[in-house]
Amino acid sequence: MASSTSLSQRRRIIETQWSRFQSGSPFLKSTEIREDIMSSWQRSLQFIKPRQTHAPADDEYTALQRWQQSQLCQAARREQDQMVQLAKEGELVAAIADPQGRLLWTFSSSHMRSRAEAVNFTAGGHWDEHSVGTNAVGLAMKLRRSVTVFSSEHYLPFVHDWVCYAAPIMHPQSGEVVGILDMSTTWNRHTPLGQAAVTELARSIGRCLPSCLPRAELEIHALGQPRILFEGKPLNLPMRQVEILCLLALNPQGLTLEGFHAALYGDSRVSLTTLKAELSHLRRLLGGKIGSRPYRLQMPVWADFVQVWQALRQQRSDEAFALYRGSFLPQSTSPELEEWRHCIDAVMGRALESCQEPRVLMEKLCHSTSGSELVRERLAELMSMN
Repeated sequence: MASSTSLSQRRRIIETQWSRFQSGSPFLKSTEIREDIMSSWQRSLQFIKPRQTHAPADDEYTALQRWQQSQLCQAARREQDQMVQLAKEGELVAAIADPQGRLLWTFSSSHMRSRAEAVNFTAGGHWDEHSVGTNAVGLAMKLRRSVTVFSSEHYLPFVHDWVCYAAPIMHPQSGEVVGILDMSTTWNRHTPLGQAAVTELARSIGRCLPSCLPRAELEIHALGQPRILFEGKPLNLPMRQVEILCLLALNPQGLTLEGFHAALYGDSRVSLTTLKAELSHLRRLLGGKIGSRPYRLQMPVWADFVQVWQALRQQRSDEAFALYRGSFLPQSTSPELEEWRHCIDAVMGRALESCQEPRVLMEKLCHSTSGSELVRERLAELMSMN
């Protein structure tokens, strides 16, 4: 445990720099703030309201469902007893988040319970940078490495009394970040050993993940060449049924039969009976996991077009470039899917226009199979400028 004097001094220094940053002061000393924290503050400044007092959160039922359906639930089981024991002994709150920074599971010591509940550091809380600014969960997710965020290094004041240690949980074969492990306590209990302990626990959980990790029970790839995976296996579907799955993914709250018909066929003269037959056939292929009244998917789903849209909205351009393989179902005439296609292409176009790195664009072009015209045009512009 660091001495209380040195921790207090460190906190005062960071608090001064945070206050200067918030006021736009030219006397900010970047030498006293880590580069990764400063970069995160600058990102946070664009979309966080400084008066925010807690993280946004999902309801408890939704959070529990996500946890039970997550691959992390099984993988973390062996380490949960140790995390609970560490939390009790170290007066910590332990948490596991999904790759989007939503907390799936938490355990709080008596010292941290009321503090965690007050700011929604509980199952369902959203702790990505876009939701709460600089914090350990969001920063570990962004940087793909272990981090410590101490006191006023947090962007929002409601966690300035905290110190948080977080590490990405990575799949050992694919290298994909499948979650974030975080352990947090009050700033005056900070220990340099915290980050090392969290890093090792995250590795242990990663080693327990299944060797072949599907992103979700149902995976929809509809950017460029469509591809559907169900329970990790390819599912060959005609275009109409791919369109149906995309509409279901875009409408998790469900669609009435009439609403579904309008979204899929528009003014085309196709009967409701035809649509019901398509849905029934697709339900059989998916093991009955399409509900009715309203029609909705009853299983976890991952869709590349949803992920790209979220990445673009949150200005995570690198992530969007990595996922984008071309236009969203370019052959579809579904009114709703056409609208989404135009929106994604327009926002992706703006992101490419603002990209100043030929290397990034060249890498994207080499991995793109179709729909790379936007990338090619932007790359040509940059080359002509040099």
